[in-house]
Amino acid sequence: MKKNELKKLGITIANNWRIAVVVTIMMGISGYLLASYGMTKHFVTTAEVYVESKDTISHTDKTSTLSLLFTSPKMYDAINENLVTKFSYAELAKIITVSHVSGTQIITAEFDCQTSSDSYKLAEIYLSQLRYVIDEYEANASVTVIRSPVEPQRPVFPDERLFTAVGAGIGAVLSVIGIIIIWKLDNTVTSADNITEQYGVPVIGELMDLDNEIDYLGR
Repeated sequence: MKKNELKKLGITIANNWRIAVVVTIMMGISGYLLASYGMTKHFVTTAEVYVESKDTISHTDKTSTLSLLFTSPKMYDAINENLVTKFSYAELAKIITVSHVSGTQIITAEFDCQTSSDSYKLAEIYLSQLRYVIDEYEANASVTVIRSPVEPQRPVFPDERLFTAVGAGIGAVLSVIGIIIIWKLDNTVTSADNITEQYGVPVIGELMDLDNEIDYLGR
């Protein structure tokens, strides 16, 4: 890159850096507002239970079967009996996720709601109904809660801090692109050498910028 081009780039940055800062800040604020008010929040409460069976079927096989039972219509009916506002089976299937790690007797349940209190309350109701559902399936199975639900303090999505950072990053990138475009489109002549480089004509004489010289000399 030639010296005159670097000088012109420096002038462009000096003239536009404030706008670039404002754009970056505004994009960061936009990301925060989008995450805070423009998107559905997802609060997730997690609970884990240990299932032990005393019948002839292996513990892990029984646990795998029970993990399916824990998202059955019987479980959903038991949950709805304790709720003021009832959910359809399809709605509960979206809210509740039950998983069983192969080879273990641990079942994990996650409850995804739009508020932290609803997520936590649903987890509590769910655990309270496990005994009822299991008793109808097998009297000899026992369930121990090994990870009690805790009310979530922040949503798992959207992450306000992440969206703010991404918004600011996008603003910074747009600012850099804008400065480069302005720099490339700038045809201002900044020196005699600039005329020679751009137009291939010699410079016979050059007038001194007296104002800049006076400022530089402090007179």
